[in-house]
Amino acid sequence: MSCFGVLHVQTQVLPVNIYREQHRIMVAALLPGMEPQNIHVEIDGYRLTIAASPRGPGQQRTQQFVQEEWTAGPYRRTVELPVAVDGAAANATYDNGVLVVILPIVERPVGAILAMLKVGTAKGQLIRHVGLEPRPR
Repeated sequence: MSCFGVLHVQTQVLPVNIYREQHRIMVAALLPGMEPQNIHVEIDGYRLTIAASPRGPGQQRTQQFVQEEWTAGPYRRTVELPVAVDGAAANATYDNGVLVVILPIVERPVGAILAMLKVGTAKGQLIRHVGLEPRPR
């Protein structure tokens, strides 16, 4: 049984890069704006499925868009892998909006469902205007 539920918002197909090394397959996917705990990876036979949903109702916007060219999820993508992999021995990391899944190559595929855990954050900011009207210098 899959861990992916039905999404009611327009699901975006996410771009992926797939790399092959001697003993492993690496899949890198762009997932901007997600939290690790909202990213799910499923390996089933020769298929790898990545799904991610927005962080919750706090992400709903009340502003009126002047221009909207991207949204932060939900995302979903299933790719066919070129070789059998061991999903139970997979490593997965999510940092700076990029998910990387590393899968050992094996003789027969081993399925798995991977759930990301949040291990830290990286933030940066520059504050020059704190709610006051800007004044010319």
